Amino acid sequence: MPDKDPKSIQDELVKKNQDRSVKQLTFDPATGELIVKSISEATQKPNEVVVDQIYKDGFFFQIP
Repeated sequence: MPDKDPKSIQDELVKKNQDRSVKQLTFDPATGELIVKSISEATQKPNEVVVDQIYKDGFFFQIP
């Protein structure tokens, strides 16, 4: 089930920084929300964008 909880997203971002993440970070431009999903979750809205690599490249950043 997709997770939009800010604490869960923050925890997942920390894991991504440490290369320990097993989930996918997506961005829904319609709502402006970051969403954490299991990689096995195939259901994705047509306008959602997987931002895992974009995050690592610095487009999305972690606020201290």
